[in-house]
Amino acid sequence: MNFKYYLFTLFLTTIALAGCRPDRPSDQNEAETAPQTTVVLPPPEEDYEASEFKWGYINRAGDLVIPAQFDDVRPFSERFAVVRLGGKWGFIGANGKLAIPATYKGAWSFSEGLARVQSFENKTGFVNYSGNVAIPLDWEDAEDFKSGRAKVRQEERYGYLDRSGKLCIPATFDYASSFENGTAKVQSKGKYGLIDTTGRYLIPPEYDAVWAFSEGLARVRKNGKSGFVNAAGKMVIPPQFDSAQDFKEGVAPAQQGELWGLIDKKGKFVVEPAYVQLWYAGEGRWCVENNEKYGCIDATGLLVVPMNFDQLYSFSEGVAPYMFQRLWGLVDKNGNIITKPIFGLAWPFRDGIARAAVYGGIAFINKRGEVVIPPKYMDVRDFDEGLAPVQEYQ
Repeated sequence: MNFKYYLFTLFLTTIALAGCRPDRPSDQNEAETAPQTTVVLPPPEEDYEASEFKWGYINRAGDLVIPAQFDDVRPFSERFAVVRLGGKWGFIGANGKLAIPATYKGAWSFSEGLARVQSFENKTGFVNYSGNVAIPLDWEDAEDFKSGRAKVRQEERYGYLDRSGKLCIPATFDYASSFENGTAKVQSKGKYGLIDTTGRYLIPPEYDAVWAFSEGLARVRKNGKSGFVNAAGKMVIPPQFDSAQDFKEGVAPAQQGELWGLIDKKGKFVVEPAYVQLWYAGEGRWCVENNEKYGCIDATGLLVVPMNFDQLYSFSEGVAPYMFQRLWGLVDKNGNIITKPIFGLAWPFRDGIARAAVYGGIAFINKRGEVVIPPKYMDVRDFDEGLAPVQEYQ
């Protein structure tokens, strides 16, 4: 194997291992409440360099169906992918040809039929599938459309556009999030609340932090404690926990002192606080950690995946990557080991396959841990709409 390729692969895997850790529950809460006042802008055109190693796309058979000819790319979304040629961004279709010319300083994936683009004057707007400007590039900051609304900044305040480009929710908020399932977090006079797509408050701005609804309840934080309110804005679980996470399958992680347990929708512990970390991992499982060992419990507190692992990710399609003695393997939701720890790293499954670091680079594996697309590219990313970005080694 080429020695330069080996060094690159080793570097890539080391970076991935350092950056792919499940957050502690308290860290998740802090990250969600931190206001994000500006959108990170792409660098000027002259700051880009033509990449020595070009990007293309493979299909699920591993065939390179869009030649590696782009300096950078993004996953496909709504039949289009964002690509960079030199210092300019545009969009290609599934045939690999430019469908929207690379003329923008920045471009983002399509969402709800519109894609965000940025001019070299640092103004943002939206284009449609034909590449026509649907919403003029007049905005200082904008985010993607969600629930038919796009967050925009007007001077130092935030509001929301509808799909016609009308400012349907005036820019009156000190902070605002994108919509999630029809609601958005907003800040007014230092306090947070939740609004619907008309701008009406579902939860008034009287909390130190607020999160989107999950299973009919929304987390709130007040005076350093976490509780839950219902869709009518009524407090149903008073703020009494040191921290909490969203309800999933009828229970929610809650922290009392240094330890985490699970509460029901009355605020009663059904699993007493006993874990240093606890988070919902999908498939009716909650990852837990004590003494730097990880496993999983069910909603009753029964340990269904033994706490034998040095690290454990959430489940995707019934499978979770685990780490043991610096290598990664796969385990199912009942604790059955699918593969021994043989991978440098393993990523979540999507449509039956997942990326994994093997000798020679990044491959795709199936749920038995078998390599289905061998490592022959410098870098690979996940599949979306049947295509995965790959970077060729020249």
